[in-house]
Amino acid sequence: MIALSQGGVELDIAPEIGGAVSRFIFEGKDVMRPAPNGALSPLDACSFALVPFANRVENCVFHFQGREIRLRRNHGDHPHALHGHGWQSAWRVASLSRDQATLAYDHEADDWPWTYSAEQVLTLAGGGFSHRLTVRSRDARPMPTSLGFHPYFPRMASTRLTASVKGMWEADSTMIPTEHVAASSLIDLEQGVLVAKAPFVDNCFTGWRSPARIDQPDLGLTISLEGSAECAFLHCYVPVGENFFCAEPGCAMPNAFNRPEPASVTGMRTLGPGESFSIEMHIAVRRH
Repeated sequence: MIALSQGGVELDIAPEIGGAVSRFIFEGKDVMRPAPNGALSPLDACSFALVPFANRVENCVFHFQGREIRLRRNHGDHPHALHGHGWQSAWRVASLSRDQATLAYDHEADDWPWTYSAEQVLTLAGGGFSHRLTVRSRDARPMPTSLGFHPYFPRMASTRLTASVKGMWEADSTMIPTEHVAASSLIDLEQGVLVAKAPFVDNCFTGWRSPARIDQPDLGLTISLEGSAECAFLHCYVPVGENFFCAEPGCAMPNAFNRPEPASVTGMRTLGPGESFSIEMHIAVRRH
């Protein structure tokens, strides 16, 4: 476990558990859902990185530049490949100081037939932290990619999520996008959503203009969730009966590799040999 601290901000990181953030504390309060003692999965943590692809690849198959790529299932009996490799891999600590950690991960070609490296840089600053995620191709052939973050926040009686978005992807029963509809079709992020009263949500919102705002009156805190310019998508996950929800900045929609729309719509990137791509997430906290 890595522990960073600066003033009243503390950030714990678990390199062996997907390089996940396991706890984020502001002035003694848990801002994000803390990982329980002995947690072995990033799905139980505060936040983790999605690399080399974000969200789902439908039925673990996609076509790229004339090739059919078949990926393994990586989440139980879920039919789709989920969140890439980084979250299920150990990361090594490349550098460490009191308020910054750099983690690295190298992937050799397998069912994902490209070799690449990834890096996370987590830095405490300004009452919160920044998280920079980079993927770099080490392959001789062009490689598709999409990146994202998967933070978890407490879902309390008065929690409210507000964000400026333009549209939303409806999804089928396995959460593969189907139709692009009005942003307010399911929940109205523009007006602010009382998360405790929200229906089940596992949908991607498009045209996100960050930051999103998370008001936590029960904690006396307001959270600003910001994505870099590349993060035009905000995926929201509000499960039924749980004490958390997710607001996930990303550069692409789910199943981007299989969509017929151009990359300018889906957010998919293509990296040439030696090329890299980065996104950033910033979480800042202030007292009410």
